[in-house]
Amino acid sequence: MPISRPSFKEVRDASSTSSVSRLRKKVRDLERLLKRTSSSTNGNKNSTALARREQERALRALKDELRAIERIMKEKKLDKRYHKVRFFERRKAARRVIKARKAVAALGDEDDEVKRKIVEEDRRFAETELAYVAMFPREWKYVSLYVDGGVEKVRKGYGESETGKKRLDWWSEAERMVKSGEVDVESLMFSQGDQGTPNARKIVKQTEEDEEEDELSEQQQEDEEDEFFDKQ
Repeated sequence: MPISRPSFKEVRDASSTSSVSRLRKKVRDLERLLKRTSSSTNGNKNSTALARREQERALRALKDELRAIERIMKEKKLDKRYHKVRFFERRKAARRVIKARKAVAALGDEDDEVKRKIVEEDRRFAETELAYVAMFPREWKYVSLYVDGGVEKVRKGYGESETGKKRLDWWSEAERMVKSGEVDVESLMFSQGDQGTPNARKIVKQTEEDEEEDELSEQQQEDEEDEFFDKQ
């Protein structure tokens, strides 16, 4: 049975009114009650069995609600922790996609198949970079793609450490989603948290404006990104 996802208001209320603690207490109380009823031999067996089924059903519902709220609270905590690095990486990935697509559009009849293949592969690789960053599971500790040569390690299939293996595993999943069309790359260009709003193309607009700036301004932004990643 899938776990229902609480609304933002429910999660906000949970963290502000300590309802998570109350939910945990309810779970413990029901578990104790079930232990007592299972060892009791008093009363009508049919009514006792019916009451026990109701209690078990209530316990499952409480546990589902508790797991869902705890999961979202964990996501919010990790979002806050990794917000800056994910923002910079998403912006960097979006810029790389735009550049790769421009390179594809610039191909002419005089370009041979070898060059076309290389340019197309670069585009797919850039789109996978964006999928990696944008679709990275929010309940996981974020594994950077651009810090410590992550992209090159992915290209070479390096995954010796636990972090490296995690990066490589999620890269493979992102690559699969892009190749199969399971994800819409255009939708991944949206600013995180802005999908479906009038400001949805915040990152795309920013990256397109960057492309229209002069070479000095573009180099300044790349230097800003490099400086950020070097500090990580």
